[in-house]
Amino acid sequence: MRCRICLNDETVRGIRFHADGICNFCKNYLRDREKLRNYESLGKLFSERIERIRGKHRYDAAVGISGGKDSIYVLYELKKRYRLRIKAFTLCNGFLSERARSNIDRIVSELSVEHEYIRFEKSFLQRLYRSSVRKWLTPCIACSYLGYASMIRFSVREDAALVIHGRSPEQMFRCYGEDVFTELIRAGLKPPEELELPKLYQRLLSLIEEKLDRELREEARALLFPDSRGELREFLAYFLYHPYREEEIVRFLRTKTSWDPGEEYQHYDCRIHLAPKYIYQRAEGRPHCLPELSFLVRDSQLGREEAGRRLREEWMEEKPEEAMRELFHFIGRPQFPTLWKAELYRRFLSRR
Repeated sequence: MRCRICLNDETVRGIRFHADGICNFCKNYLRDREKLRNYESLGKLFSERIERIRGKHRYDAAVGISGGKDSIYVLYELKKRYRLRIKAFTLCNGFLSERARSNIDRIVSELSVEHEYIRFEKSFLQRLYRSSVRKWLTPCIACSYLGYASMIRFSVREDAALVIHGRSPEQMFRCYGEDVFTELIRAGLKPPEELELPKLYQRLLSLIEEKLDRELREEARALLFPDSRGELREFLAYFLYHPYREEEIVRFLRTKTSWDPGEEYQHYDCRIHLAPKYIYQRAEGRPHCLPELSFLVRDSQLGREEAGRRLREEWMEEKPEEAMRELFHFIGRPQFPTLWKAELYRRFLSRR
């Protein structure tokens, strides 16, 4: 079965179809679309948050950057347009590409922004990713947890008033109303004085931690929050409040900065990106980007036919040998059990 509005089908985790043939993700987003696209009102809400904290902390904002287009663009805008005092950071997750590192080092120098690489013991990363791959077929869940937790801790440690990130609308809204990110979006739409950040972050991290082994979960908490909490800072999505136009962002960065991702700018910052993409495809029987393309359809940015064409183009005909070798060498596991588990999951989906 496929949604009457978007391209989502029964292979999308958490999907439900209503009697009218429309999926829950479309229902959730279209119910709130008017306020989520009112950028005049949203821009004012962002500016109010900025002016409320400006100059009251050591830094106005902590900004996580991976070297990718979105995070670099957000850093530029916050520095040049909003004139914030910024401390930037990069999560060294074990797979950061050298080209991304070079771009990061050049851009923070050009913008005169303080920057820090956040590093972890290799053995800890190996255990974290091994657990994530064994249970969920992908290292991305573990990486997401590291990212969220590092942002929370870093902002408190460095006394940054806000944490601002560059997730795209496709990433934020692909599972709107059903995933852990939804609560952050809803919090970002509230007046700041109504937020209960400890409760919000506790729930966010707990939802991700549920996917980790118990012992590893406790080790991660002890490592990431040794001095626990301090005053928690709000976590803002820049593109919740500002229009997102990917091609314009890429042209802007190539013109205004020395950012150089090479010919392919999508996910060039992660050396193993193709590995989880391939494993997901084996498990789901279709390209993993289906929910993101479906968002573009439900938001009227793409027609169904064009989205279907892009989906077909994302199909991987061959296994990405180099990325797969690096991932499984890093976690110290053979590929076969994971690929076999992915195949079993695909067979289960095909019988639903």
